[in-house]
Amino acid sequence: MLNYIWLSLIVIGILVAVLSDWWDISTNKYQNGEISTVSIRLSNNPTIPLDKSKKYPCTLIYSEELGIIQNAELLVGNEHSGVLHISVDENTPPLWREIFKAQKNNNYLLAHVKWESISGLKFPATMTFDPVKFVKLNKVTNEGIIKYAKIAVELAIGLIGIMALWLGIMKIAEQSGLVAKLAGMLKPITTRLFPDVPADHPAMGAMIMNISANMLGLANAATPLGLKAMEELNKLNKKIGTATDAMCTFLVINTSNVQLIPATVIAIRAASGSVNPTEILGLVIVATAISTVVGVITVKLMARLRIFKRQLS
Repeated sequence: MLNYIWLSLIVIGILVAVLSDWWDISTNKYQNGEISTVSIRLSNNPTIPLDKSKKYPCTLIYSEELGIIQNAELLVGNEHSGVLHISVDENTPPLWREIFKAQKNNNYLLAHVKWESISGLKFPATMTFDPVKFVKLNKVTNEGIIKYAKIAVELAIGLIGIMALWLGIMKIAEQSGLVAKLAGMLKPITTRLFPDVPADHPAMGAMIMNISANMLGLANAATPLGLKAMEELNKLNKKIGTATDAMCTFLVINTSNVQLIPATVIAIRAASGSVNPTEILGLVIVATAISTVVGVITVKLMARLRIFKRQLS
């Protein structure tokens, strides 16, 4: 089901991007093909005529009234045309900034210029930008889907070694009986948290094992135990289809469980290049303990509300 949701979100994102780009093209938001009249003021008193394939520092004056004056470099192509390398700064018009991003040039905004003749340091010219199309679609596909798919693969490969190590350690703990001993230590607490569940009921054992596995970072082992616990708790349910107090309490604990060994987080930090990936242990234990206490108190208080008691009766 989750895969269908992700696929739907991707399709919706692409459709929205296509429709938005179509609207931009139909309204000519980026002024594709439009010619602007500008003035170019050369610096450093160059020799005229200008040498071909050479860059000349200059100032682009688009509108002196609006204060649109940009530093640039003129790359001469031939006697009557060239390419402007415009420096983008706080004075750059917002539309030019969007064109700059769409050009995917990290240094300059590129514009084609033509002139009739150069008779002095300042001369008039016409300027056009390369056509800008499908900006949002490119962002969704190249900067969104493809980029993060690449990050996901790189992160997953980096996690393999760390996860294999921790899962091996946790498997040893499970086989050696450490998980079972921890479950025995938790039994006095769980009987008070789930008073409606008999101490010898299979649901109690599955819940204890799930909580123990989560505390040790055994997420893969905890999932089937959690499903088994919910299946057993449903057998004690007097109103099928409505979650009992025990189910709600177990779900809260399972979600906000105290983490003694956050193996997944440690693995992600190590794969991301952390110098000391285990330094978060103390903070994780404190944070998850607080979240668990708050969650349990909240669910117990809500269980006392008359509206929920009426639903379970």
